[in-house]
Order: sequence, then C-alpha cells, then structure tokens
Amino acid sequence: MYIGLTHVEAQSQTITGKVTAADDGLPLPGVTVKIKGAAGGTQTSIDGGYRITASPNQVITFSFVGYLTQDQTVGTSAVINVQLSTDAKSLNEVVVTALGRTTQKRSLGTSQQTVKGADIAGTQRENFINSLQGRVAGVEVNSSSGVPGASTSITIRGVSSISGSNSPLFVVDGLPIDNKTLNTTALVSDNSATTAFSNRGVDFTNRASDINPEDIESLVVLKGPEASALYGIDAANGAIVITTKRGKPGEGRIDYSNSFRLEKLRTKPEIQNTFGLGTNGVGNTISSLSGAYEYFGPQYPADTKFYDNVGNFFQTGFTQKHNLALSGGSDKATYRISTSYTNQNGVVPGSLYDRINVTGATQATLNKWMKADLSMNYEYANNDQPLKGNIGPLIGLLDWPQTDDAQNFLTPSGTRRYLALAPGLVATEVDNPYFSINKNINNTKNNRIFSNLALIITPVKWLSLKTNVGIDAYSNHLVLVRHPESRAGYSRGGTIDVANDNTRNFNLQNILSLTTQKLAKDLSISGFVGYSMQDLKSTIDAGFGENFYDPNFVSLNNTLSTSRGNKTTITQRRLASFFSQASLNYKDYLYITGTLRNDRTSTIPIERYSFYYPGVSGSFVFTDAVPALKKFFTSGKLRAAYAAVGKDARPYAYESSLESKTTVGGGYGYGLTGPNPNLRPEFAKAFELGTELSFLNDRLGLDLTVYRKTTTDQIVNDIRGSYATGFVLFNLNGAATLSKGLEITLRGDPIKSENFNWNILANFAANRTIVKSLPNGIPESYVSDANLYANIRTGNIVGNSTRGITGQFYLRNNNGQLLINPGTGLPVRSTLYTNNGYDRNPKFSIGLTNTFSYKAWSLNFLLDIRKGGDVLNATQHFLTTVGLSTLTEDRLQSRIIGGVLQDGKENSANPTVNNIAVTPYYQNGYYTNMSEELFIEKNINWIRLRDVTLNYALPTRLIKRQKFVKTASVFVTATDLFLITNYTGLDPVVNGNTAAVGGSGAVGIDYGNFPIPLGLNFGIRVSL
Repeated sequence: MYIGLTHVEAQSQTITGKVTAADDGLPLPGVTVKIKGAAGGTQTSIDGGYRITASPNQVITFSFVGYLTQDQTVGTSAVINVQLSTDAKSLNEVVVTALGRTTQKRSLGTSQQTVKGADIAGTQRENFINSLQGRVAGVEVNSSSGVPGASTSITIRGVSSISGSNSPLFVVDGLPIDNKTLNTTALVSDNSATTAFSNRGVDFTNRASDINPEDIESLVVLKGPEASALYGIDAANGAIVITTKRGKPGEGRIDYSNSFRLEKLRTKPEIQNTFGLGTNGVGNTISSLSGAYEYFGPQYPADTKFYDNVGNFFQTGFTQKHNLALSGGSDKATYRISTSYTNQNGVVPGSLYDRINVTGATQATLNKWMKADLSMNYEYANNDQPLKGNIGPLIGLLDWPQTDDAQNFLTPSGTRRYLALAPGLVATEVDNPYFSINKNINNTKNNRIFSNLALIITPVKWLSLKTNVGIDAYSNHLVLVRHPESRAGYSRGGTIDVANDNTRNFNLQNILSLTTQKLAKDLSISGFVGYSMQDLKSTIDAGFGENFYDPNFVSLNNTLSTSRGNKTTITQRRLASFFSQASLNYKDYLYITGTLRNDRTSTIPIERYSFYYPGVSGSFVFTDAVPALKKFFTSGKLRAAYAAVGKDARPYAYESSLESKTTVGGGYGYGLTGPNPNLRPEFAKAFELGTELSFLNDRLGLDLTVYRKTTTDQIVNDIRGSYATGFVLFNLNGAATLSKGLEITLRGDPIKSENFNWNILANFAANRTIVKSLPNGIPESYVSDANLYANIRTGNIVGNSTRGITGQFYLRNNNGQLLINPGTGLPVRSTLYTNNGYDRNPKFSIGLTNTFSYKAWSLNFLLDIRKGGDVLNATQHFLTTVGLSTLTEDRLQSRIIGGVLQDGKENSANPTVNNIAVTPYYQNGYYTNMSEELFIEKNINWIRLRDVTLNYALPTRLIKRQKFVKTASVFVTATDLFLITNYTGLDPVVNGNTAAVGGSGAVGIDYGNFPIPLGLNFGIRVSL
C-alpha cells in the first residue's frame, strides 16, 4: 500500500477530497492517489477520503484496479472530488506484472490474465489452485483424486519438459514460495523395489495449498517465458503471481465468513453379480485363490444374498470453514490480521484435512522517503489420506466378494478377518477396504511460516529502491504405515516410514527503479535494474522399520531393530540473478520493452553456470494512434513478444553423491546416478502475437494470442546407461520439444441496466506439444514412476506428443490386421513399447463463466468444457481381468477375434484369416490376457459444472437498524454439481501419480483413484 509520502514544492498546499464510484456513488477505499511523475503517494480511506500535498498545475493521478485511471490538475481549489468509472477490462486498467510491479494494461506486450481473490474464495475450494481451471485460458489443473488434501498439478500452455517439472513459479507479494509435493524417493522404503511407493500408492499435499484463499486479493497468471522472463529459471513454465490483502486507512473493520459443505459421490463403480468366484467356469473355494479374487466361476444361485459393499462404503463428507479478519489504520500506517480454520472430512471414511492459518500484514510510512511493508503467515495442516492405486481401498472394495459383508473386517479378538482358509495364502489376499482405511496410515502434519519484509526508499522523486527479504520455512512430518496384517505389509510383518522434511528458503531482492522520464516531447523512458539471491535448502530425515512387535502400536521403536534403516537427504540450491528492464513510451500508444537477465546457478558445472537471456515486447494501441478507427472499435491493441529463458538442472545432477551403504562393511559409496561434467543449461525460446479488441463501448471484448515455444538442450533425468560405467542412471542434455497454441478470451455484457446485469467470460485454449529429439537418439524416454499399471507407461517418442501413452500393444501385420496365436485364438502382444497414436492432451478446452446480478441477488457459474484427449481406464481393465466388469457378462457366447494367424504368412498376399472360436467362460485368457490398449478411451470429452454460487446481500435499510453491522450476505455454492462425459470411468480428471512426478506424470491414468465428489456449501459473510 502507498501511504502518506507527499511531493512538496514551492507554494504547495494540502488537497483533500473524496473518491466515489461513478455507477453507484459509493466511496472507494484503497484508491491510489499520487502526483504524476513523482514517487510516493497515498490511498483513500474507508470512506473514500484522501489528503495529499501538491502545488498548482501539478497533476494528481487516481488509479484503482478495475476502474479507469483519472488525472486532475491542481488549481486554486483545495478540494478535488473524483468519480471513477468502472473499467475492469479496458486498456487503462492497472494490473500487476512481474516482480510485483504495476502498470497500465495498454503498455503490456505479453499475455497475462487476472483472477480476483473474491472469485477464488467464492469457489470454496480448500486448495485454491483447483479454482483456476476454466478461469484462465491456457491453464490446466489436475487433482490427483477427490480425497481431502490430494495434490494438484498445474501447467500453463501444456507440457514441454519431458522429465522435469512443468509447474509454474508461485510468487506471493513479490517473492517466490515453495509449492513442493513430497517425493517418495526421500523415504527409506524407496531404496528397495519391493517396498518402494514410487509416488504411486500414496499422495501428499502440494505446499501451495497452505495459502488461505480468503487472504488473496488478486492472482495474475503470467503465461509464457515472454511474460515471466524477469523471474528467470524458475518461471520457464510461467508464473502465478499472488497479491495478498492489506488493511485500508480508516476506522477499524471486522470481517467474518463461514461455510458448511456436504459432499457425496456423483456416481459409484458398477460390477457384475452374475458370476461367482472361480476359474474357467469351475467354482473354487476362497482358500484356493491368491492375490486378486477372480470371478470366472459358475453363476450365482438364484437365492444368493448380496451385500452392497460399494454403496455402503462411502459416507457423506462434511467440511466447515471459519474466517475472521481485523483491519484498519490511518494515513501513516495500516494493519490486517486474519485467522482461518478449515476442517474437512471426505467421502472416504477416515480421510481428513485440517488447516489453521494466521496472517498479519502492516504497512507504514516511516518518514518522507521511506515506507515499510511487513507480512507474516503461519499455517498448520493435518492430513489423513487413504492409500491409492494397487494397494488402495478402492481396488479392495471392488474386488471384495459381494456375498460377504465387508464392514465385518475384524475378528472378535480384534485382528483382521481373512477370507482365505489356508494360512499360506493370506499374504496376497486383497485388503478389505475397511481394514485398509482403519489400519494403513498416511498422515502428514505441516507447520509453515513465510514472511516478507519490504522497504521502499525514495531519495529523490525520480528514483526509488525497493528491498524485499523473505523466508519460507516449514517442517513436514510424515507417518506412513502398512499394517502387518494388510496385503501391503504382510510379507514383512508390517512396515513404517517416518520422515521430517525441514525446508528453509531464503529470498533477497533489490530493485532500483527509474520513474518515467521525458526523452523528447512525445517520448519517455522508464526502467529498473535489480538483483536477487535465493538460497533453497531441504533436509529430510527419514526412518524405516519392519516386523512390528505389536501390530497396532505405531512407532519406529515397535519394529525389529535389525530391520531399521535411516537416511538423510539434503537438497540445496543457490541462485544469484541480475535483471533489468527498459520501457519506451511514444505518445501513450506505442510501447517497446526490453529485458535482460543473468542467472548463476549452483546446479550446473561452474564452466557454464552463468548464462544470459533477453526478452523484448511491444504494444501498439492502434485506436489511439488512428482515432478514426474508433468508429469500429472502442479500443484496440496489437502486441508481440519474444523471450529466451534458461533452465538449470535439479541439485546434484552433474556429480555423483555418496550414500551410506548397508552392505557388509558399511561405509559410503556412490548411488545409482552417474556424473555428467558436461551438463549444460537448457533453453526455451518463445514468441507470441496477440490482439486485444473491445467493441460497443467496451461491452464486448476479445483477447487473442498465438504462440510458439521451442526447448533445446533439454535435460532428461534418469536415463539408463551402460552398467560398465559403474552406474545405472544419467542426466543428459539433448531433448527438444516444440509447443504451439492458440488462446482466446471473449467477454461481454449482453445486459447492463440499473437493476439487472449479465456478464459472460469465455476462455478458449488449444495447445499441441511434440517431442523433436531425445538424448543420444534413444527410442523412448519415460519417467519410471509413471509406469504404474501393467504394460502401459507415459513414454515419450520422437514425433509424438509429450503426453503420449506407450505400451506392449497387440501386434499387427503390414496391413494393420491383428496377429492371432494359432494355438489359443487370442491376439499376440508386442514385447516392445510403442505409441499407436495415443495422446492424453486435449484438442481444446473452454471455460465459460456467466454472472447474473439483480438488485441484491447474484448468480455465478462456471462450465468447464474439454474436447479430446485419451484416458486409460486401468480400473476397468483390472475389473475385466478378474471377471468383475459388466463387460464380461457375455462370457458364455463364443466369438472369433478378427485378425490373421501368426503362422508365417501374416505379411503375405494371402494371410490366414483367423477362424478359431473362443468361449471366455471356459477360456479365461480371453480376459486375463486382454491388452490395456483396449481400455485407452480415445477422444474423451466433458462438460463439468465446476461451481455455481447464489448470493444475497442483505438490504441496506435492514443493516442500518443494526449500527454495528456494515454489510452482510448469505450464499449457497455447489461444486462439481454435474459431469457430462463419454468417459466410462468415475472421473476423467485423474492422476495415477502425485504432483511430485516430473514430465506429464500419470495424468490421464485412472487406476484405483477416488473421483471428485459433488459438494453443496452454505455460508454467510458479515462485516462489522
């Protein structure tokens, strides 16, 4: 906030006045009031009043986000009252850009979009990232599941990194913050393939979710390297810039809001109850089966009693949130203190997310040339999640016999009730879902503090220095238990992982700014130079134990001492950066901006650790340059931008690190990853063209952007090399990708009257990214953690999408006909991984927001529309291979699979057409050997009602009777109310991994995941 610094010259006088909104006459608090061309300024108080010192003929500028900026020349009067007109979407809007700076939208040569904090909070999402889907063109959000605390991945303009992170940089009040999701490689259990989770069977919250949505004032998405180049390495994938709320001058204010939500599943999985346990049509006793139960036996007798285990398992979720904020201040200092409590119990029994936020912010004018801004945030979160995937409760729930009541999961003595009669088979018996959620534990507790101190020094009116110092520190404690009686822990007598992640990130940033200076009559220049330093360090102390003495006592001390292990993972990275920007302004309609940044990173060998990259952008407001064009446009602007941005490697990528060894003699030795002293930074070059047009007195607007981005020398992690080197994995340069896309934002006000208004905002995005090359000409690159189901993985092959699917698919002859095994009559699989054109990337997406307001009522809803993109329904494939899918109910019918026999003639002019009949009831191999390829559902579309809110503001006449109440409203918000899709699974928004996995991860791989539930919220907002 800019408070109380005044510009004093000869014959100066105190100017006072009031700023109100032109449309309703209400006062506008927080309007920036400053002398044009001078540093400093003030803000209007709660009643819209202001006070500033100025001299005759000086120009006072009044600016406020969402309103037209207005200039007033000082004359003889000491009172200047101003009415600001709404201009939320015009070129004169003041917007936040990189490094926390503000500028008029007309001067921007790059693409960015702003989302109001009120719109984010209004969705009632605990993780604010989930509220962005559909609200910003080019932004894609994927939640890993529908349980409380599930991690969320976010990408801007697609997936361009093959194995590294594609997440944007998160910036709060000018400084970066951590959005890490704990990676299971830090756990001791991941040292062994037999105990590793590999970011599949568990999930942890991404740390950006620690932010309280009620504390967000605005959020700006800087979409590409062109817009985010000033942030450097970490913003190669764009940036999310958040400005948090501050107090306003005036009398104190108390704001309270709450929300209560009920949740339930929109749909539940269907399984057949025609055929019972057994194989090849022969019934088996349960004791003769191991692993997943197979339902290829005879039909159930007519009088069989069935239990609705699936329907009985899920509960009605309940969430409550309470937010309290106190704010106020004077022209010299302001304050805001807020606290929030969230308690979420999900539809899966035992799933829980509790969060407490306490924030404080103050701004003060220390003297005529110095201001200070201090914010501090504390967050505590407690999260219980079920396991997921192959060891999760959903797979156990579906596979559990419907003839048995799954709720009866314990014996009278309190131990697990097994179905297998032979003791030797219980080791692989699928977990009872109730036992899994009650006995297997995935709990995290997080304590976090991030603070930010800014000092603004203005020694002279044309120069200012801003220094930001911030620290982001948190301690994340994990307990992960596979119970001794569960399938996941039985063979080892139970396992326990514990870990403490102590992360400390220090940020320092200095910016020396030159205010706008005239170079000639119609030409001016402004700019800045800056320096930043980041010191990022994470220390994860992890422990592991097996063989529980007491099966229900959760402690590392409760394990066999000889089974215990521990390790400490230290990750440290330092980044020093120099950056600069210069902007030329010709007649307020032509703007040219150039940027230059130098990064010096500790993760690249010192010979190449320093690198430069430039950027240039231009904006041309052609309706101001050629006024005659205003006959056709209210306003019009063309923009173009180019930028190059570097990207470093993950820490310790070019040198092998020593690890403690558990082999005989112990000591230290190198790990699996070998050195690469020739590692160099990767580079991305991006170019975009765009236009912003408005029509009909700004009631209709269009923002169109086309872009192209290439990455070269991309670093691909963990490529397998020759064992003769003494290592297994290497980090290599050599990959390249090409991204192209189109983004359109269309807005309109079809109805705009005194009592009724209708506003529409539509965001369209289409992106395509392909792999151009891979290191050393390797045929495929893949992230091993995403190889999570059978013979399918999310591999990358040159010429295909970065979101491809590779697998050991069916073999075909040269004419594309299936090859059939002459001995079985079943298709033959390939032993190689190939891509048959599968692509999880959508063809396009649309976010459609409608807002209606009538007097005190308002209705807002967002439709999320997607066209195309493939999804692997691995859950349905699993159900098919065990005979539970409804697709297997026709198993009594014989069939001949279309194709040709693999008899040596398959590629001849006369291949042998298959004529071998198969009856699946007697030949279960028809289902058990079925390729996963048949369950890749192509071109998945959906229309999802993301959120809808009905709000009623209590009339002023009622509030005035209660003198202590200033405003009050009630609301109802529904989330994910309906989903129309051609996907046959539970929910096409799915991720088989956590957000910790690089590349495209397992987005679009649906295996054992719980869907996003339907939610209904009720709440109030009161200001005192």
